[in-house]
Amino acid sequence: MITDDLTAIIQAAIASAIDSGDFSLPNAAIPIKLEKPASKQHGDYSSNVALTLKKDTGIVDSREIAARIIKHLPAESNILERTEVAGPGFLNFYLKPDWLHETLATIEAQGSQYGGSSKRAGERILIEFVSANPTGPISVVNGRAAALGDVLGSLFASQGALVGREFYINDALNSLQLEKFATSVALRYLQELGHPLVVPATGLDEGDNTEPGGGTEVLKPTLEFPKDGYRGEYVRDIARAVVAEIGTRFAYPAALEAEGMAFFRSATLSKMVEAQRLALQAFGIEYDSWFYESSLYESGSVDRTIRLLRERDMAYEKDGALWLRSSVLGDEKDRVLVRSNEKATYVAADAAYHDNKFSRGYNHLINIWGADHHGYVARLKAGVAALGFDVSRLEIVLTQMVSLVRDGEAVIGGKRKGNVIELQQDLVDEVGKDAARFYFLLNSYETPATVDVELAKKQSMDNPVYYVQYAHARLCSILAKAAAEGAEAPSAEGANLSLLTHTAELAVLRKLADYPAEVTAAADLYAPHRLTRYAMEMAGLLNVFYENCRVLSGKDEQVSAEVTHARLTLVNGARIVLANLLTLLGIGAPEKM
Repeated sequence: MITDDLTAIIQAAIASAIDSGDFSLPNAAIPIKLEKPASKQHGDYSSNVALTLKKDTGIVDSREIAARIIKHLPAESNILERTEVAGPGFLNFYLKPDWLHETLATIEAQGSQYGGSSKRAGERILIEFVSANPTGPISVVNGRAAALGDVLGSLFASQGALVGREFYINDALNSLQLEKFATSVALRYLQELGHPLVVPATGLDEGDNTEPGGGTEVLKPTLEFPKDGYRGEYVRDIARAVVAEIGTRFAYPAALEAEGMAFFRSATLSKMVEAQRLALQAFGIEYDSWFYESSLYESGSVDRTIRLLRERDMAYEKDGALWLRSSVLGDEKDRVLVRSNEKATYVAADAAYHDNKFSRGYNHLINIWGADHHGYVARLKAGVAALGFDVSRLEIVLTQMVSLVRDGEAVIGGKRKGNVIELQQDLVDEVGKDAARFYFLLNSYETPATVDVELAKKQSMDNPVYYVQYAHARLCSILAKAAAEGAEAPSAEGANLSLLTHTAELAVLRKLADYPAEVTAAADLYAPHRLTRYAMEMAGLLNVFYENCRVLSGKDEQVSAEVTHARLTLVNGARIVLANLLTLLGIGAPEKM
């Protein structure tokens, strides 16, 4: 990577300056920070290292320190053209075009691996994300966490880590809500069998209890939907699926009795989880594991965890309950582990779950939660620390809200008459997986996001994802046309790349050379939005390149075979990089549009 080469040159110059007595430092291993200047007039890279050395060298003028470093830079270099001191002592580095040409050879040689590294080799990372309650569909808000978690997994894997993606199903401590959900489905099931159903919110009788001939005799008892029951068309979808599966097996009142409710609890859970899996699959998400909370109780993991906390003196009894000493581990107060009714709390279950994660060999855990869960961060980390784990190995990422806008107006309710705006029904089915993912990744997860549904559907350059995918398709089209016309195939080794000297060509080359560092930064900073921004900037640079540098001869302009070959090599390099980037984002790289 060019930044590694440049860093090594600067460090060697500093070491040489120390050896010659130009200045002294207590530690010669100085960290070098390189940045890209906003304007190319200020060089390809800039460093503030001279400013950071003021204190240790005792030299007041940073510009003087910078000048002494420059004095020890190599007189002849394969990459450095010149170096200048700017402002209070910044070092601006201007690089030779040769290293840019070598970038094309690297891209060509590495192909789909270009941008990757082994930086995270040895890391075993488990990312738990979405983990929506099994009482409703995957929402648009869940979709943002889904896109972030999936792309972070791809980024870490590109840097050499072994990555697992996991969905945690809250099917144990959420029993009250699961009971309400099962009851809601059971009542809708009975409605499908012909029972009238009164819904309190509307006061309307949603069934028909009259005789076909118009009489008023009630044929079946009227049922009442609970005020806190689950609404939305998805509940009726599940009820219809149950009717198709078992018919009238649990006719009234059997559906609401013990055996019937046991069936509906099991059926609604499995069908809801499957619906969530299919919705996420339509969004391009595949999990390595779906972990059921109930398995922690069935396996005895929760009891073992509580026992271990007692043994470590991290739990104590008070008021008939068992408490975790979480206040001494960063939480604002102690938390109940086991209630006075002898039922374990989610604090105990969460501690057991994370103990299970570590026991599977993962050394780095990442949980992606909504911002509304910020109050749970300290108590989870306290539970993990109480078990003796290094809490720095657990990271909680909090995502901000996302909203949909249609024709300038905020979308309030979903299409299926529920209060949930569904990821698949209300967004993916309308704009497509690629557009939905790209829009979710346009901004940092730390800021609220808005998706303009109408813009996301447009096939125009105003639509960011179309703009980037079109750029890739155009590169493929140029290469296909060149092959059809018998042009020499792109080859960094065989092309005369020194012909690539136009500012538009060099700008594309610099962007291609930046790609590995962008991938590393996106992984290190948990910032996939750097890649969507990079992709849009690359598409813009390619447009400037097309306007100024004709690749193939046409009626109005003839291009030599040698120049065509060099430019085709550049086009192919850009194609590889855009394809790699879109693949990391889980977005298609179409060859035609």
